[in-house]
Amino acid sequence: MCTSMDMFDALFAPIARLLVARGVLFPELTERLKAHYVQAAVHQAEGKATDSRVSVLTGLQRRDVARLRSEDVKDQRPNHLARLVALWQTDPVWLNKGQPMDLPRSGAAPSFEALAQEVRRDVHARTMLDTLLAAGTVALSEDGQMVRLIQGSYQPLAGSDDQLAYLSRNLGDHLSAAYENVQGFEPPHFERAVHYAGLTEAQVTELAALFSEREMALFQEISQNAAAMKRANATPGPHRFRAGGYFYRTGEEE
Repeated sequence: MCTSMDMFDALFAPIARLLVARGVLFPELTERLKAHYVQAAVHQAEGKATDSRVSVLTGLQRRDVARLRSEDVKDQRPNHLARLVALWQTDPVWLNKGQPMDLPRSGAAPSFEALAQEVRRDVHARTMLDTLLAAGTVALSEDGQMVRLIQGSYQPLAGSDDQLAYLSRNLGDHLSAAYENVQGFEPPHFERAVHYAGLTEAQVTELAALFSEREMALFQEISQNAAAMKRANATPGPHRFRAGGYFYRTGEEE
């Protein structure tokens, strides 16, 4: 007989693989998970979140509830390199006929140094440039004095802290949308997927290329529209969004 916990195995398996690969020990996971359980119970209790009620809802002891209630477990770190690339592609200051300009490495705007300082003044522009070069997001001219944007987005190096931060935020928002859909929140979030088996490797490769091309074009359009809307606001609005997509492929034997 299938239980509620059985339904979550598809979520637990890849999370466990990732945590083991990153050297996160099970006691560390359980301690962090306790804090999230407490936060979820406090939210669900709707103003009646006594320690005793939270203990009943979570199965945690009251002393753990009292200790964990005040802990902030959210990752609030912004990704300054992703913002830099987004500004470069959407802000008219850094565009020429709608396309990202090649920028001098240093000097007054428009330059890469000025763009980097607009994003963060506490991180040296050279540090940002080196990271983007290593990730293949930008390239230098032959004389090393001009910087060209060659990728439409910042793709962090595999296994880096930036990549894990992306993973956390992207999957976190996706799961939040799925949770609210399952709970019947209105209006529902858009959440769709297409899945087929019985295809050859070449066929899946062709479909993956089609998906990447169409998705990237849509993401760039949404990004440009959102940037223009944000610039038009007299004051920043209180709402945010994240739109994402994925294409996962594997052999049937897996």
